[in-house]
Amino acid sequence: MPYSTKESSLQKEFENFGQIAEVNIAKDDFTKRSKGYAFIQYTSQNDALLAVENMDQQEFDGRMIYVEIAKPGKDRFRGYPKTSGPPTTKQQLQQSNDVADCWY
Repeated sequence: MPYSTKESSLQKEFENFGQIAEVNIAKDDFTKRSKGYAFIQYTSQNDALLAVENMDQQEFDGRMIYVEIAKPGKDRFRGYPKTSGPPTTKQQLQQSNDVADCWY
């Protein structure tokens, strides 16, 4: 995503797919500049899956974005979730008790 993208514009675009719990743009610890990706946490896993299905490989703020389901990682990526790509089936996502994150 463009480095100039604001959390409010992500919120506005992605809330079309459901209620959002949190939007976090990943930032460099030293410069505080955007790293060019963000994490969007939905209150519903189904909403996160809907966002992936509709926003992956779409244009946003003039750039192609890639949206995936994120899995929490420990001590990797400085506390940000690591991704494993979207689930192979909808049933696999629904069986998880975790709140789904959608990131790009």
